[in-house]
Amino acid sequence: MTNTIMNSAQTDLSTISTPKTGKKITDFQIPEKFITEQAELVEMLMTSESMNDEERQYWFNLAEVMNSEQVDKLRAILTRERTKLAEIEQKYGPKQPTLTSVEIAERNAEIQAKRARQKAELAAREAANEKVEDDNSILSELDNL
Repeated sequence: MTNTIMNSAQTDLSTISTPKTGKKITDFQIPEKFITEQAELVEMLMTSESMNDEERQYWFNLAEVMNSEQVDKLRAILTRERTKLAEIEQKYGPKQPTLTSVEIAERNAEIQAKRARQKAELAAREAANEKVEDDNSILSELDNL
């Protein structure tokens, strides 16, 4: 196998790893002819999120005996998987943009300032209530005299 294998989009297949286990193309037994003729399909198999490594190796093993129609069907399935996953990510993915550390710090400072204001307002209300209670208590003592 050559060190740098490029697919039609000029992706270096040796840099691609599987999603869950991080295995590289060299960790699988892949027919050289399949790599050179179907590099895009190899990349799709390597990055498929619905397969485990044993299933990937199974498809690589079948590569030598699959006819062009079967290869096309496999490509269509993997393309459909990518499309559906992209649609799901678009629909249910994160709605808020990622914040920078500066933006996070600014928001935290705003939240702390707001809490400090609320705490001061609460303390002022409690102090006013205690004053009223003290005044009422003094008045009731005067009434009892």
